[in-house]
This record gives sequence, structure tokens and C-alpha cells, in this order.
Amino acid sequence: MPNTTRQWIHRFEKRLDKLKHRYKKWRGYSPVIVQPYMTYGTADELWIAGRLLEAKGVQGGLDASKWKNLVHMVRRYRSDEVPFTEIELILGDDVRTVTTGADGYFHYQWDAPDKENVRQPWTRLTLKAADPELAKAEQQSTAEVSVPAASAEFAVISDVDDTIMRTGATHFLRHAKTVLLNNAHSRELFPGTSAFYNALHQGASGSAGNPFFYVSSSPWNIHDIITRFIEINDLPKGPVLLKDFGLEEDRWFKSGHEDYKKDRIETILKTYPQLKLVLIGDSGQQDVYAYLEVVKAQPDKILAVYIRDLNSAARSKEMNTAADKFADYNVPFMFIKDAAEAANHAVTLNLITELAAGDVKRIAEK
Repeated sequence: MPNTTRQWIHRFEKRLDKLKHRYKKWRGYSPVIVQPYMTYGTADELWIAGRLLEAKGVQGGLDASKWKNLVHMVRRYRSDEVPFTEIELILGDDVRTVTTGADGYFHYQWDAPDKENVRQPWTRLTLKAADPELAKAEQQSTAEVSVPAASAEFAVISDVDDTIMRTGATHFLRHAKTVLLNNAHSRELFPGTSAFYNALHQGASGSAGNPFFYVSSSPWNIHDIITRFIEINDLPKGPVLLKDFGLEEDRWFKSGHEDYKKDRIETILKTYPQLKLVLIGDSGQQDVYAYLEVVKAQPDKILAVYIRDLNSAARSKEMNTAADKFADYNVPFMFIKDAAEAANHAVTLNLITELAAGDVKRIAEK
């Protein structure tokens, strides 16, 4: 009975989306925007993703009030997607099309792109809605695809909430206040994080250009806030991989935090078999368990795991037990109190230079 109910609701929702789309096309859509997401790929395959939405003028400047931040956040979560619409993907002289789904998302795997058009470390494509009847706020947008350079020594996968950005994710009211009343400018970076991440980006050689991936269980609705936060705080540029919260035909909700992160990491490992990983997270959610599952499956692929220790006294017995298991697979693991502690450890593993470690310590202690 529950399966039948779920399938019925899912199909009803899709039918409602189609009717809503037909009505809006007949009435006339508001100006739309093709919102690209940073993705990743190789010289042989590029993955392109994004969403087609009605533009709502979402902003969030340096001087924005908490009230304005709240208004814009509500607009993000009340997004009006444009479903069942073709998007043109343009790379050089090659043009391909993909159709948005019921929630306005589109995903495309571009096989065998022209090698002359693939650039390292970033390949750029043009995206635009193909339907001439749609009113367009932006005629086209640029999608960026990370293609790691041959000089890369390893890759880094980092969580976002309470790993680079202080959000208080383990405290509901504090987290809600941070999420709803702050924008990319007013959210707080943990001291020294930018210096440490850039040290990892440059690697042991000092010029490796190691790729970064930001994997979070936050919804795609706040993609622009996270990417802007990364830019403002001079963190290494990298794909921001978020979650789609919604009903599936075969289950009530999308995958949980642990499964979602594990699946994302495994896909990245499969995409770049030549690269090992450094994993960074925090003790507030399920990062320790997700990373342990990855290590169990492929211990030789993980160079180190760093977990920001939000409250050592509050760590559960289960988390401490899981942390101890990393040693069984000979994978360096560390609960860190700050970026300086992580940098001191990373230099012993030849992940960063001694000079960079000194810079991290100096900045973190300011």
C-alpha cells in the first residue's frame, strides 16, 4: 500500500507539473534564467548540469539587511522551475540539446568532445534555452567544467557546513538563523581555512593545481550562495555538488547524508582513477561514517581524512569507534581543532610545503 501511494503521488505530481507548464506557456512565462552548475569531467567526457528557472532577482550584497537576506532566501526556496524545455549546450562549433526534467533540472554527459575545445583546468560552454517563446532575462549563460591538469598530485573533497563555513548545523535555531538571515558576504569562514585549502591546492610541488570538490547535503537552491562564498573568501575554485530534495517514484525521499556523500566520492574516484583523495569534513553530522565507508572500499585511494572537531566532549562513542577504524586501513585520520593543526599534519604527509604550513599557522592564529 505505501508503495502504491508513493507512486500515485509521484505520477500525480508529474502530471500537475506538465499542466502547470502548459498553462504558463499559454499565459507567458516570466523572464527565465539558465542557471549553470559547476561540474567536472575529463578530456573524454564532460558532465553538464543546471536548472531552468523563472528569474526572481535574487541578490545578497555586502550591505544587505537581515530582512532582505530573508526575503531573498525565501525566493530561492520558492523557485519556479521551467520543466520539459530544451536547453542548447554549445562547445565551439558543436551544439547539443538536453531537456529539463519536471523540476527544471538538466544533466548531460558529453562524450568525446572535440579535444581542441577542452581546456584545463576549466572548460567553458554556453547554455541557452532553445524555446523562442520563453521570455529571457539572460539570453545565455556560461557553464564551467573542471578538467584537472596533468600536474595534479591529488584531489580534495570538502564538506561545506561547519567545515569551511560556520553554520551551527548541529543546533537547529542557530543553523536556521545563519541560513535564513545571512548571505555569502555575511557568512563566516573558519580562520585559516583559505590558506590551508590553497596550500592543498598547490600541493607538495607548490604549483600542482590540485582539483577541489565541495560536496554538501544542502539543496541546489543555495548553490549561488556557496559558490559566491568560495569566491569571496579566496578558496580554491571547484564544483559545488548539492542535493535535490524531492519525491522519487521508488522511495519517499532522496538518499540520506551518508549515502549521498559516499556515492558522490565514489563517482569522483571512478572519474579520476589516477588521483588519490584528501577528505575533509566535520564531526557535527555523518562525515566520519561516510568517509569510513569510502576507505573500506578503496583504502589505497585515500591519502588523509581531516575532521573539524566541533565539540570533542559531545562526540559519541560510535563516532570515536568509527574514527579508530581508519587505522585498520592505514589511512591517516585526524580530528582537528583548526586549520593550523591540519596543516602541521599535512606537511608530514608531503601534501603541502613547509612554507605553506607556516603561512597557515600565522593566519589561523591572528
